[in-house]
Amino acid sequence: QFGALETIAANGDGYRLYFERAAVPAKIFLDGTGRISGLWFGAPVPDGPIDTHVAAIKALPGDVALLVLKDGERLYAHNADRPLAVGSAAKLAILTALADSVATGASQWTDVVELRPEWKSLPSGMLQDWPDGTPLTLGSLAHLMISISDNTATDALIRLLGREAVEAYAPHSKPFLTTREAFTLKTAETAALRAEWGKADEAARRERIADTPLPSAQMLSAEPTFEAVEWFFSAEELCALLEAVAELPSVGINPGPIAPGDWRSFAYKGGSETGVLNLSSRVVGRDGVTRCVIATWNHGAPLDDNRLLTPYAGLLAA
Repeated sequence: QFGALETIAANGDGYRLYFERAAVPAKIFLDGTGRISGLWFGAPVPDGPIDTHVAAIKALPGDVALLVLKDGERLYAHNADRPLAVGSAAKLAILTALADSVATGASQWTDVVELRPEWKSLPSGMLQDWPDGTPLTLGSLAHLMISISDNTATDALIRLLGREAVEAYAPHSKPFLTTREAFTLKTAETAALRAEWGKADEAARRERIADTPLPSAQMLSAEPTFEAVEWFFSAEELCALLEAVAELPSVGINPGPIAPGDWRSFAYKGGSETGVLNLSSRVVGRDGVTRCVIATWNHGAPLDDNRLLTPYAGLLAA
């Protein structure tokens, strides 16, 4: 796909394989006797100018939004003000609300809460499997929510902060659903309720917030449900949220498609479900220049994530 292998170079604790039209990160692992125990290849980072990668993203089927800012100046914008479904990238609004609560003194990152059964949701995450009553700090909940997209940590913070505090940063997602509430609306059995929800106004939705038992993952609809039940943000709004939380450690744990060694610092959160993929990055270069790169893809069919991930990685590299 990317031509012949030309050279291999050391890159941090791994390597970078340079093909004719792309670079591929790689790592090799040895056991205690020096024998190979693992070989890993990351997603390709295609070569080429920014325009090439922008064109590839804009050409994706369905609805696409793209925004590239350089020190706040627009370099590229496509549907940047259009709210689209962004999956777990919506958790940036929760982190911003939590940061506000800490800034006003209402909360502290070191505040300890006990894990409650009503907070538990479906994966991603791990807290759903932890014992009830486990002590957790607000800081650890924030780290888990952003770094591994822990849905139980997410719902815990929504409940602790209050739905209204989060909605201040989510103008297109009112009421702002917990992940548990969203899952109860995304099963095959709740198709009629989901359709009703999707057509209802905000007041009616608040009256009909689902409080049914948490379904199993196997009960979730295999078809896209994001048009009726999701969290909606524009690329512009996501850039603003990343800017607001960029200095918090939670957004600097999981780099996603970012190559951390290429940047002085990064802040990242993505999101996905059937028919939805979002990649939201704020990176600071060695030159001190800050860049925000947001790409959202919505389509009424399961996505081939690499169709966005590959040009997005190329865009960051360029």
